[in-house]
Amino acid sequence: SLAQVHVAYCKETKKKLAVKVQHRGLRETSAGDIYAVTRVVRIIDSLLTNFTFGWIADEMAPQLPKELDFVREGKNAEEAAGHVEKLGLPCCIPKIVWKNTSSRVLTMEFEDGFKSTDVQSLEASGLKKR
Repeated sequence: SLAQVHVAYCKETKKKLAVKVQHRGLRETSAGDIYAVTRVVRIIDSLLTNFTFGWIADEMAPQLPKELDFVREGKNAEEAAGHVEKLGLPCCIPKIVWKNTSSRVLTMEFEDGFKSTDVQSLEASGLKKR
């Protein structure tokens, strides 16, 4: 897990918020983690002739730093919300609270929901289980 999500309330509006906080030190240790995984994968690739796992390291190395940038995540959420709205899909993407967002903290309006395995809530909402 990259972060924990906490419930908070805006002092001015009293709105319920979801605050995603990145684990302390994660960004600093991630470079070493990427290096270690890349080295291990390359060793495995050199030992096994029928299997290649290099793609794992090739995919992870450029993506992990992007996953650790919550400003980027917020911008992606806004872009997705625009697409959802344009298509008229019955879907909700929480609004980003930019004044309380940074590269390590993502704050957004809280949206109530339920687990996809909660059959009673699915039926009560009118959603089809299929």
